[in-house]
Amino acid sequence: MKSDVFKFGLIGFAAVILQVAIFNHLGYRSIRADFPLLILIWVITTQSRTTSLLFAGYVGIMTDFFHDLWGLHLLSKTVTTLLVYRFVPRIEETRLFFTQVFILLIVISLVHNLFFLISAVFTQMYQAEHVFFEILIGSSLLTAAFGSIIYLLREN
Repeated sequence: MKSDVFKFGLIGFAAVILQVAIFNHLGYRSIRADFPLLILIWVITTQSRTTSLLFAGYVGIMTDFFHDLWGLHLLSKTVTTLLVYRFVPRIEETRLFFTQVFILLIVISLVHNLFFLISAVFTQMYQAEHVFFEILIGSSLLTAAFGSIIYLLREN
């Protein structure tokens, strides 16, 4: 149990560091792939609901810490996990085609980005009104593309 907590803590921290160090620089304007969200989706497909929610909270607060957006990623990642956990197929149970993975990732990314942007607009912590559709559509597409490529390249 303790080793799993430590393992997922390191995985989450590494995902956030990769986001800050690499993926934030691979975007165009406000369009960036959300690597911690991809890792969160992997955790959702392999772990229990409680583990997924705790991981979402941890990754969300770590992402907020490094991006100085206190609470936006925490809220959006945990709400996304709550909403999509039941609908995401388990990796052990189902083998998905590339298009199914892409559609699944784009839907989850749209849900995540929608909650992120709505909470950003209401809290006025982040001026997202002028880039609302750019982040919603562009970042969701880029995240789904990166996730689909990772899905193709992973070991079976």
